[in-house]
Amino acid sequence: MAKIFMSMSGEGRGHATRIRSVVERIRDRHQVTLFAPGEAYQFLAENYSDASDVRLVQIPGMKFHYVKKRLHLFKTIYQGLRYRFFVLNKLIKQLEQEIHEHQPDVILTDFEPGLSRAALRCGLPFLSLTHQHFLLAYDLSILPAKLQLFAKLMRVAVRLHYTEQEISMISSFFIAELKPEWKQRAISLGPMIRPEVRNRQTTQGNYLLSYLRKNTPKRVVKELSCSPLPVKVYGLGEQPALGNLSFHQIDPIQFVDDMANCIGVVSAAGNQLLGECMYLGKPVLAIPETWHHEQLINAHFLREMKCGNFVTLERFSRNDLKNFLDHLQEYRTQIEKTCLGNEGTDQAVAIIEKYASKSDGSKE
Repeated sequence: MAKIFMSMSGEGRGHATRIRSVVERIRDRHQVTLFAPGEAYQFLAENYSDASDVRLVQIPGMKFHYVKKRLHLFKTIYQGLRYRFFVLNKLIKQLEQEIHEHQPDVILTDFEPGLSRAALRCGLPFLSLTHQHFLLAYDLSILPAKLQLFAKLMRVAVRLHYTEQEISMISSFFIAELKPEWKQRAISLGPMIRPEVRNRQTTQGNYLLSYLRKNTPKRVVKELSCSPLPVKVYGLGEQPALGNLSFHQIDPIQFVDDMANCIGVVSAAGNQLLGECMYLGKPVLAIPETWHHEQLINAHFLREMKCGNFVTLERFSRNDLKNFLDHLQEYRTQIEKTCLGNEGTDQAVAIIEKYASKSDGSKE
């Protein structure tokens, strides 16, 4: 039995969902400690706050900054710098103490900068399991020139998180070539699929599923309400029905049920959700924010795969939805040919346990 430390970013639920898919595969034979900030902690607390075999520790983390329900890039960068210089050092010291006290065999982080730095200060290697490192390792030449430029700028932020990992496991719903210089130190995995999704039988109901961020403009909600099909909306909380929209509180079990049985998905373009939709065979109309460049890149790959389409959140209209519905069968057929049932959890677990066995051997 190995002791495994894992940390993750707290913005959104994608990072926590990815980590949980791994935890559920290993918790029966390893001692797991999770360090989670923000929304990631809230999500994981639903499963692990009272668990005897998984320890959950809340830590501070970075967040995106919104002004009038729009992502403000420069304020987000400013808040990130404040976190880096006024919060991170205290967190690193806290995590160093955790490492000294518990002596983990494996340290892994999903785009969280504190645990990686604490590991290095303690002279220990660490592993990376992220989506974001695709910005460094993948050939992105298929993207429009403007997005390629933004990808170069975003690489700076990725490098600021950490750069000295033993191995980079890159979990992504899309496949791209690794750059030559990354082929020996990065592994491309499919999406990490949580147990609720992996074991789900699917049908094609007569409704759409939508996951929207809290900052979604009212105009977008109004346009979506003109859908010819019922739409189950998550992410905006419970509220009175609007046109063909019904609004639901986040409930992991019910959300997965609705995803497994819907005819298609209209949502933000987070990697984790897109991966789960592809796994279940659900076409997606992605609506990334204009300034959320990582999600824009995801959306471009979705369109390139011909498994769905996208329009930026700010430009979304009922006509985009109609066009998506007109092509549903084409998207579904392409998913079945290319990525239905694709996932990378087993491969990630094998790598983690390989490093755990190395650590056990070094202690003997």
